Amino acid sequence: MRGMTTLLVLGVWVGFCAGGPDWDEGEGGGGDAGSVPAGAEAVTGTGVDPVEKISGRLSGFGRGAGTPGGGDFQDMYLIRIADPKNFRATTLADFGGFAGFDAQLFLFKADGTGLIANLNAGTPTTDPLLTPTANDGTGAAVTDPGLYFLAISGAVSLPGNSDGPIFQFNSPFEISGPDGNGGVSPIAFWNAPGETGRYEIALQGVLSIPVGEVGCDPADLAEPFGQHDFSDIVVYVSQFSAGVLNVTDLAPPFGVLDFSDVVAFLTEFADGCP
Repeated sequence: MRGMTTLLVLGVWVGFCAGGPDWDEGEGGGGDAGSVPAGAEAVTGTGVDPVEKISGRLSGFGRGAGTPGGGDFQDMYLIRIADPKNFRATTLADFGGFAGFDAQLFLFKADGTGLIANLNAGTPTTDPLLTPTANDGTGAAVTDPGLYFLAISGAVSLPGNSDGPIFQFNSPFEISGPDGNGGVSPIAFWNAPGETGRYEIALQGVLSIPVGEVGCDPADLAEPFGQHDFSDIVVYVSQFSAGVLNVTDLAPPFGVLDFSDVVAFLTEFADGCP
């Protein structure tokens, strides 16, 4: 296995198709983007084409139920930031974004730990804006090119884990670093449902992930990606034994590893890659 790449993308599912400047939720063949890293949708393509927009919808209960993250109150994508200094993600109309609800944006490292987040770019808008550097005094910043998880949720829906919330917002307008009690641990769940609706996340500094560098679904955990084999089982068992939630937590109740997660993995494995 290509060690570092494999560790970065364990548990992420995609479909094998070329991307373009825009990415629509489910374009890779997986349907609804999940809420946590194990169910995130990877934005794939040639590896050289810029990704300028991600479009999707948060639909609430029903759609997405039973997938990693539960109901469709949050969407998470695996993206490749190629130009950290000029990275930007926003639903602000001035940059080509849109949200039909009070949206929030969160960026996580490839291991699932939080990096930066914003609830509101400033009055009178309720749209969020992520730029490379936090402005809350934490010093958190996007400094290196590579793979990151980008998540969108509606107002009051915040990421956390057993230690507490990942981000602490002293102001709804700050770009926050991971200064909550759960800031040193990967995301395991979201604290509550949030507002829902259609969204368009305008991006800058992002390129597609080359097809074949990430798994086709949550059971495709080891190279060669695009097929299920014994190596995927070995990786899942080892990560489950180590309690790695962002790879193995595939079924409710989220934040806890139990037999339902194993069943979900075996179901995905038996179904094969799309």
